[in-house]
Formats: sequence, C-alpha cells, structure tokens
Amino acid sequence: MLKKTPAFLSAALLATQLAGSIPAQARPAAAVPSLRYSLSMPAPQTHYFEVKMELGGFPAEFTDVKMPVWAPGSYLVREYSKNVEGFQARTASGQALAFEKINKNTWRVKHPKQANFTVSYRVYAFELSVRTSFVDADHGYLNGSSVFMYPADNKMLGSTVVVQPAAGWSQVSTALRPGTGKFTYKAMSYDELADSPMEIGNHKVLEFTVNGTPHQVAMFGTYQADDAKIVADMKRVCEEAHRVIGQNPLDHYLFIVHNLERGGGGLEHLYSTTLEVGRTTYSTDAGMKSFLGLVAHEYFHLWNVKRIRPMALGPFNYDQENYTHMLWVSEGMTEYYSKQILERAGVLSQAEYLGKLANAIGEVENTPGNKVQSAAESSFDAWIKYYRPNENSVNTQISYYSKGDLIGTWLDLNIAQATQGQKHLDDVFRLLYDTYYKKAGRGFTDKEYEDAVATVAGRRFDEFFQNSVYGTKTIDYATALGYAGLSLTSAPLTTSGTLGATFSNRTGKLLVTSVVRDGAAWNTGLNVNDEILLINGVAPSEESVKSLLSGSVGNEVALQVRRDGLPRELKIKMAANPDVKYTIQPVANPTAAQQKVLAKWLGKA
Repeated sequence: MLKKTPAFLSAALLATQLAGSIPAQARPAAAVPSLRYSLSMPAPQTHYFEVKMELGGFPAEFTDVKMPVWAPGSYLVREYSKNVEGFQARTASGQALAFEKINKNTWRVKHPKQANFTVSYRVYAFELSVRTSFVDADHGYLNGSSVFMYPADNKMLGSTVVVQPAAGWSQVSTALRPGTGKFTYKAMSYDELADSPMEIGNHKVLEFTVNGTPHQVAMFGTYQADDAKIVADMKRVCEEAHRVIGQNPLDHYLFIVHNLERGGGGLEHLYSTTLEVGRTTYSTDAGMKSFLGLVAHEYFHLWNVKRIRPMALGPFNYDQENYTHMLWVSEGMTEYYSKQILERAGVLSQAEYLGKLANAIGEVENTPGNKVQSAAESSFDAWIKYYRPNENSVNTQISYYSKGDLIGTWLDLNIAQATQGQKHLDDVFRLLYDTYYKKAGRGFTDKEYEDAVATVAGRRFDEFFQNSVYGTKTIDYATALGYAGLSLTSAPLTTSGTLGATFSNRTGKLLVTSVVRDGAAWNTGLNVNDEILLINGVAPSEESVKSLLSGSVGNEVALQVRRDGLPRELKIKMAANPDVKYTIQPVANPTAAQQKVLAKWLGKA
C-alpha cells in the first residue's frame, strides 16, 4: 500500500469536504450493475445453445467474463470452454467491441466509456450426462456451469434468465425461481445459476408434497411404469430423508429424470437433482429399489454437501480444482444414508439391508487398492484419479463412495455403543447443520468434523481416524457389528483357482483388460492389452475362456499371446482366489444393550 504524504492527505480531505457540501440529490448516482441472460436453441438438431448476456452498469475500461472449468459435485476439470464458439461483444447500440481471450476460460471485453454492453456466444452441447449439457431435436438439458459465463469480478451478482424454447417445445423445468414473464427466471447469484439445471422440451411433470414443500419430477423420455406408484415411493423416501436431520431447508424441489436406453447416476444441486435411469428400470422390484436408492442418495445431498459441507465445497472457485480430504463424508456417507433411508422407509427389509452391507464390505476388502490408498487420499485425488481410472486403478485406488459408506457404518455403530443407544450418526449431522450451516454460515474443517463426532459420542475416535480414514488399516467391522448383536462371517468367494486377470472380447480379439496385484498373472508377467492367441495350444473359445477364469488351483495354463505385434509364450499356474464373501447375521440371543444399539442404528428408536 502506498503511504500518503501530507499533500495526498490534504487532497483527499478536500475531496471529502467538497463531496459532503454537494446535496445528495445533485450527485450522480453510482451505476447499479445488472445482468440478463437470454438462452435460445433455434436449431436444436445441430446441438447448439445460443447465449446472450446483457451487462449494465459496468463502467470499467474492460470486463473479464469466464466459463467454469468444472461442475460442482463432479470432481473433474472438464474444460467447458472448449465447446464455446462465435464469441462476440457489442455496445448497447450494436457496435462491435474489441475483446481478447486471455486464458483458456476467460474473455476480456474492452468497453471504454460503455457501461452497458452485450456478449453473445454459442455452446456445442451433445454430451447427455448429469454433469454436462445436451440439446437435440427431442429436448434440451443444461448444467449452468457448462453454458453460462459470468463477469469475473461479480460472481455474486443476481441475474435474470429468459429461456426461448425451440419451436414446438412448451415446457421448462428448473429450480430457479420464476421472474416476470413466461420462461423468465431469477438467480440470486452465479452460484445459484450454476447450481440450477434446466430441462427444456415437452416432458411430463409429476408432483407431490413433503413437509409442506412442493416437489416436481420432470420425466424426459419414454418409460413403462405406474406414475402414481413412482410418486408414492419417491414421497416415502423423501419423507424419511427429512427425518434424519429433522429440519427442512426447502420451499421447493425438482427432480429431473432422464429415462434412457442405458442410464445410471445422478448429480445433486441446491434445490434439485438430475437422475439418469434405464427406461426399463421400473419394471422389476430390484430395478425400482435401485432407482429409489439413487433418489435417496441425491436427495440426502440437500443436507450433506449442499448445506453440511467441508470448507472447500463452497463458495466455489470455478477456475480450478477445489481440494478436500472429506469426500468420504460428502459422498461416502451420503451413500451410507441412501441405504439407511431405504431400510427405515421399509423399501428394504432388515435382511436386505444387511445383505447390501455385507456386499459393500466385500467390495472394499476385495479391492487391492484399499491397502494402498486411504479414504482421505481418495477424496483429495478425486480430480486426477477417480474420474480417470485406468487398467491399474483396482490395484492403487479405493472409492471414497464405498470406503466412506463403511466408515459411516463403523462410526454410527460406535456412537450408538458409546451412548448406550441414545445417539447415533444422525445426531452428528444435526450438530454440523446447526453449528456450521445455520450459525456460522460456512463449511467445517477436518478437525471440526472429528470434534463433532466426539461431542455426540462423548469420546474421541482419533486412533480410528488416523489409522482407517487417513490410513489404510482394515476397519474392525466385526466388533462394531457385534455392538448391535450381529455376527460377521467370511468364506472364500470360490474354491476355484484364478489367474488374477480379466479378459474382454474386442472386435474379435481376446484381450487382457486388467491384472491384479500379486496374482498369478501379475507375478508371471501377463500384461494388460496382451492378445490371447492360444490357450493350451487351442484358439480361444467360450469354453476355454471359462476354464481359464475358473480352473483348479495349481493347474498350469500355457498361453500364447501377441504383444506389440510379436508372439510370446507364458506358463501360469492357477492360484487360490483371495476374494472373500461376507455374511452378516443376527446373533441367537442378543442382549438388551445390543438390541438398543440395533434399534438406534436402524432408526427404530
């Protein structure tokens, strides 16, 4: 900072005195900045959205406008600016303004003495996923961060959005609040605009109410299901989700559901979510339960992530990665609660719930990467690893979803045990909601999360966090489950031998697709992308591949492979399969204390 000399001080004082002597009504009013977006899709079959930004009250010599590089909730830099074309800037009267692109996602518009100006551009949108944008002859879908730019120094500026649907389209569904005029909406800030996806077309809209809050379901695509049953089941799941925290942060909510040939996944938003579902999902009991699990997961994010969040997850920096060690809480424990909510709502029986938990333990413990990467490391490195898996990922990584699910199980049971069945993990989330979201208006640190657990439990779990969250020590599942009167048993997944490799038929070639760390193939030197030419001297067939995958322990298999265009001979002995199947069963005569913990854990007390 420049130190002021007496002359500077005198000049500043004089300016202040002069300003004070001028009547307020005679002084020129400072321009109030304003922002208005127009979104159109005049030729949807070409897969382009067209955007116009009208900026008012920007008196600077230049203004930088930015396109985010990622979408909150999906932790990968996706470089949305790569889809931008035809950028232009003009004065309010239509004269062209000079601009330059100063980095990969920033355009600098030069508008000296022009406080009001417009920016227009096109966005190519032909990736239908929950985290990108898409438009074709049937419908349009967009995530704000992949379509709308924002003035770099005015991210908190509110805006108006006017949508002009393609010819013949009559429906727009978004969680943005309506403005004045048809298909006109208001966003309190860019964060809200980025966090409010839109479905545009002629989709069906279903409705239900939870805790006095209207909920809508925008159903795109054909599907076969009883709408009344879908609504009733979704309502039941949402009601149970509300009971976890016990406080309703909503005045409206929107589900956008894409019913596709193949679909799976969701992305949470402040007052909405987008789900991708296979269009035949609703036709089976298992499929319907899978759909409701997805509903429960994304809906619970209303609290966990959107309001109860690590410090890094808001306000967002849209220019780069936003690092946290806590995705095992934000995503993993949301996955934990998705199953808990289904069990509490009666969608899953207790036996089904325990079966899913046993399978989750097997998924984690049968993954070699579980001994290499901790849940905290998995969270921090999501940006470079989770969304960019390769053939060796199974050996080096663990999912913060699956590991966080099991950490949630352990903490929930141990809190219930420590408090004699009086409290459980719900109470931790309630404390975080009140302390950091409602009172402090911010996220929590890693230590503050551990402190909250300790406050509820009445004891600390520092050793567990250090060893099994920030380290890779195996979670003591059996002891935790024992608190609830449950036994955990394990047995070999199969008695057959294994090479410790996977294979896939691609364009008529049998290729090695993965090799498991310390398995027979790993130690012998079979490589990913090796083409299997002969198995025991015979060309691969369905039968020979089956025996290759499940031969007897100790059997030697002769393989001729092609690597880099050259043949190689390998002899590999089948090894015992290290994978384990877990089973969880109630003990015969649980104590009163165990019954109390079980009831609290499953939300029955």
